[in-house]
Amino acid sequence: MSTDPFARVSLGDERIIQKTISESDVYLYAGIVGDFHPNHVNAPYAEEKLGARVVHGALLPGFVSRCTVELLGERLSPPGYAAQSFSIKCVAPVFIGDTISVRVRITDLQPERRKVIMEAEISNQHGTLCALGDTVVKVLRNKPETSQREIQ
Repeated sequence: MSTDPFARVSLGDERIIQKTISESDVYLYAGIVGDFHPNHVNAPYAEEKLGARVVHGALLPGFVSRCTVELLGERLSPPGYAAQSFSIKCVAPVFIGDTISVRVRITDLQPERRKVIMEAEISNQHGTLCALGDTVVKVLRNKPETSQREIQ
């Protein structure tokens, strides 16, 4: 395996994951962040206003993160990487019970800046594009190895 992490990834590499969003996913997220807006947790209200309860838009970048881990996790370890940014634009609602497909694809490699840039798309089971954006990760540097002699 190459010691250069950028030799382990290529432009166009992608990963797709699927997830059916359950009611418990929405309630757990609402509890963690404290967002109990009726669009998400009040069925009669949401059905009247939107047709059904919608998933928090802010939950979607978490699935992009998971997809990124599945794409890059082992390829960039060592040395590993750290997320730097997620930018997501919601263009159609995701409803409780929808099955989403999340795709991340490497669109730019910047070894000199130690960055991997990826586009992200989230679609529902009907093929409707629900969200799109990008994510950037920074490839970490290996720690210099310390020999036993240097320690003494």
